[in-house]
Amino acid sequence: MLAFFPPHFAPEWTNTVSMTADGEQKVEDAFTIQESDCCGNGCTNCILDNKPKPSQRALLAGKRNIILKYTRFRLLQRDSHKGDDQVLFLHFAADSDEKDDCVLDIPPGHHVMLRIGSLLRPYSPYWTDFASKEFKILVKLQPDGPMSKNLAAMQLNDRLEFRGPIGNYQHDPAVTKCIFIIAQGVAIAPTLLLVGQVLENEDDMSRIWHLVCSPDLQHVYFRDQLLEFAKYWNYRSCLYVPHQQCGSAACLVAGHCIQECDELRRSLRYKERVCLHRLDASELESHANPAIPGLRVLIIAGDSGFQQAMGEAAARALAVAQENVYLL
Repeated sequence: MLAFFPPHFAPEWTNTVSMTADGEQKVEDAFTIQESDCCGNGCTNCILDNKPKPSQRALLAGKRNIILKYTRFRLLQRDSHKGDDQVLFLHFAADSDEKDDCVLDIPPGHHVMLRIGSLLRPYSPYWTDFASKEFKILVKLQPDGPMSKNLAAMQLNDRLEFRGPIGNYQHDPAVTKCIFIIAQGVAIAPTLLLVGQVLENEDDMSRIWHLVCSPDLQHVYFRDQLLEFAKYWNYRSCLYVPHQQCGSAACLVAGHCIQECDELRRSLRYKERVCLHRLDASELESHANPAIPGLRVLIIAGDSGFQQAMGEAAARALAVAQENVYLL
């Protein structure tokens, strides 16, 4: 099959020429990955195993995916989470100096690598715009974290370099699935795009169970978005908040809110389902719904400890084959 491109358009797999230390020319393809591209944090989807791939959306548009190589993005907006100024919502756009023959394609479930000097850290967008080349990430600043110090000091219009997309999850809307998404804390952010791509496609008959694990309701991010999802017939969610606490006498004695707590009930929104304990194996089994047809898929978003603790137990409880388990 022949591929045709507009005049002056260079496909994103075009080779590039660089100079070696000896002054010789060195030809590299656009997807060259080196050991130095790895952040060294033991990421599940390491860039060494999941190097950026050609973007079919970009090719169909006759443009290049701007983020395939490290590219400067400008900070457009910075907001803190209400009640926790260590959690930041960051909005980036491709620098105005970048070429106009580009788009930004970061598939759901993929992350991008941030580079500041020799520091590398992966972040997963929760919103992207293909044409305007913008994306948003949710960041939890870590005490004494080298990258966190840089992000905490950022001001509007500062530039940062990102590269991607990195990941291996692909959703085929032609295959009906039962998709179980388990998200921990800020790792709920990248799962929003995974949910959205199913719900926004009227022809997609897949069902989603979104199980969100947070200390308390204050740290359940994107509650408004979850309520919007709940309007769809094929979406169910449950919030697991074992450390939810109010000031009532009974809850103070228990050390956490009890299920009958009136204050808790008043704080809930329409159709919100909350459990005041951790998500465990028996609770996972209650979501299995074996009578519902569809390929079982499990997606776990969280830190490595959470993924390890939850992965095997969830796959077993939900009857998901290991080849259909994805870790973000």
